[in-house]
Amino acid sequence: MPELQNPEAKQTDRISSILAGYLTPKDLARAFGVSERTIARRHHFREGPPRVKIGRKVFYRFESVCVWIASCERPEPRAARPRRARPRAVDPSRVPIPMQRNHVGAPAGPGGSDN
Repeated sequence: MPELQNPEAKQTDRISSILAGYLTPKDLARAFGVSERTIARRHHFREGPPRVKIGRKVFYRFESVCVWIASCERPEPRAARPRRARPRAVDPSRVPIPMQRNHVGAPAGPGGSDN
């Protein structure tokens, strides 16, 4: 007797094959070990991987996520070495000239005139 297949199962298989290379925000959050809200926040601040929006559904292409992860890679910072203070050459044009006071007289009174 030939096996009877459920038509809904065939349709589900077809749909899942269309979205085979895509992740949902829930899948992506689980893979990164963060919440779905964190994924949404990263998208809002344009920090996360590119996404595809079909209607209200959001999907992330697996290859795009891999490329985004690779683009986040930064080289290790160099080991902090103590800086030696280097003596600086003194520019003669920048040497401060001592200010001299002008002893002309006392400032004017409240009226503003010197009489």
